Amino acid sequence: MKRRVLRIAFFAALATVILAVPSVALAFDETTSTIPSISEENCGGCHDPYFSVGSGVHGGYVTTTSKCEECHSVHAAPAAGTMLLPGATITATCNTCHDGTQGGGVYGAIAARGLNVAAKHRTETTSVVPGGDSATGGSKTMVFNGVSGTMTCTDCHSPHGSSIVTGFPGDRVRYSGFGAILPTTKMLKQKPGGTATATANYGSDWCLSCHQGRSSALSAVHNHPAESKATTSVPFTYNRAAISTTDAISSTTTYGAIGGTNRGYLMVYPRTAQQSGHLPICQQCHEDNRYVGDLVGTGTQSDPATWTGSTNDGKTATNNPRFGTFPHETTGYRMLVEATATAYNDDLCLNCHPVSQLP
Repeated sequence: MKRRVLRIAFFAALATVILAVPSVALAFDETTSTIPSISEENCGGCHDPYFSVGSGVHGGYVTTTSKCEECHSVHAAPAAGTMLLPGATITATCNTCHDGTQGGGVYGAIAARGLNVAAKHRTETTSVVPGGDSATGGSKTMVFNGVSGTMTCTDCHSPHGSSIVTGFPGDRVRYSGFGAILPTTKMLKQKPGGTATATANYGSDWCLSCHQGRSSALSAVHNHPAESKATTSVPFTYNRAAISTTDAISSTTTYGAIGGTNRGYLMVYPRTAQQSGHLPICQQCHEDNRYVGDLVGTGTQSDPATWTGSTNDGKTATNNPRFGTFPHETTGYRMLVEATATAYNDDLCLNCHPVSQLP
């Protein structure tokens, strides 16, 4: 009897150890991997090294991996016509990994931190695009990949890493033993929303693929001017724009990426040589909510706010910006960089238009 009790206790303890080991994704190389060793073979199948632009489970398909099985249920799909996905919809499948309701992820991360979502791209809810009509600048109904033609994740993202944009540093911190922002494509399609024209670099032209009525080239539509290929032959992009030289008070700019800094949201007056002849791109007004800093005095100098991103997904309330979930959802009205949850104020406009230069 005593030996039986000992055996039961042993197997119970073994089960506890097994359950305590994090489940390892099937996308590792079965010929070399061992469990629970933490190695490139185990983790790298899904989480590519952050030393390069990686695609994780969404790319790098070779004969020694089982990456397909991560997102496709070959014999047990819940419904017909869902591309053998394990979830009932595309969004449900993506949320298998990217669900933010526990605080770590995309949709749901803001609410999980006790804050309200002020604006978001609604997945599998609507097919109406604000500013999508190039003739009127008003809303337009489009046919997307989601349920009943609604917009879903794969309208903007390519789950297999096919025909995606050039990598760029964003605001969302990712870790690989150290805190860092490294270039990523975010699996963004070159043709979001099924547009006919490919956009290789993330910027205004990428947004205009769907929001065609927001183009500054449309004379019948009055929107704030935004730079795109319609306004200049070589437009600024998220990867390369005129940004303030440093976080210290300065009147000089340099060329750099907007991500990972708050220096790309201020334009001094008179404009610098790098800014001259250029309009702001969409993402200089619409991005993760933050305090970007101010123009100083008559507007001839900028005083950018220090960018901080010590943790991701809003875990640290003092980070600026706190969240890196744009354009999925933000805490700012209409996804504006400086705004409350319900409105923007003059400070947003005065980032580029100093009071001394107002008519």
